[in-house]
Amino acid sequence: MLHRINAEGTIDPDSEMHYRFHHKIDPAIYPQVHDFYELTLVTSGCMCITVNGQPQELSAGTLMLIRPGDVHARQAMGECHHINVAFPARVVTGMFQYLEEPGMLARILEGDRPPTLLLTAGNRLLLQTRLETLNLLPVSQPRAVCTALRRLMLDVMLEYILPTLSGPQAMACPDWFRLLLEQLDSPECFSWNLSDLERFSGRTREHLCRSFQKYLGVSPIACLSAKRLNYAANLLLHSDQKVIDVAYAAGFQSLGRFYHLFKREFGVSPMQYRRGEKPVQPASNSRKYRP
Repeated sequence: MLHRINAEGTIDPDSEMHYRFHHKIDPAIYPQVHDFYELTLVTSGCMCITVNGQPQELSAGTLMLIRPGDVHARQAMGECHHINVAFPARVVTGMFQYLEEPGMLARILEGDRPPTLLLTAGNRLLLQTRLETLNLLPVSQPRAVCTALRRLMLDVMLEYILPTLSGPQAMACPDWFRLLLEQLDSPECFSWNLSDLERFSGRTREHLCRSFQKYLGVSPIACLSAKRLNYAANLLLHSDQKVIDVAYAAGFQSLGRFYHLFKREFGVSPMQYRRGEKPVQPASNSRKYRP
């Protein structure tokens, strides 16, 4: 029997949120469908969740955003702990209106599967800690609880959910590849080469090249170069670092190489870019991948 659950009667109208820490899964309440959003973070163990007829295994660190209308059922695969946070659809709609990203909300709703990603161990621990601190909020002050929860959900959307919907990374790629891409977002990794990618991912060079072409449409080196150039461009605009320091901070080992790639990408030199000068001729824009 399908269980239909509504926000009214489930979600506190004052705090506009409902959260629960689960140490077990009750199969009697599934399958279910509801008219609100539900964020699930698996904190330990593993579960199998079937959404709209499609089964998926969620391991520790997996974050999933279940949407209004998603028919879903959960089944524990051994001991499994997870945290659920539910919030009305109008809260999410208002959030995307505030972000001026209505197109992103449409992408969340139109997909066959709900947005799902595997967090790094550090991000999982950070989010889990933030969720667990909800238990410290004063129960006598529902508006304070509402404010804290809204801030948390906004951060989750900006840091985790929206990046999964942007560009080629929105494709259903394997967990190891998602973890690698998340790692490559760190400036400390911008100086990596193929050997570093092999060591971190545990995949061969050939496997890496095939995967980058399949999911991003570029080579691993082109992906790294795109991230370096994007980071350098931001440093030029938003810091007072010297150009040579920007180049090395962005992972470039050669200042001449940095100048060459930067001008090819943006159509002007780094200093001209910092001054806001426009290219005389449009840049090539040949880069397929954009971080």
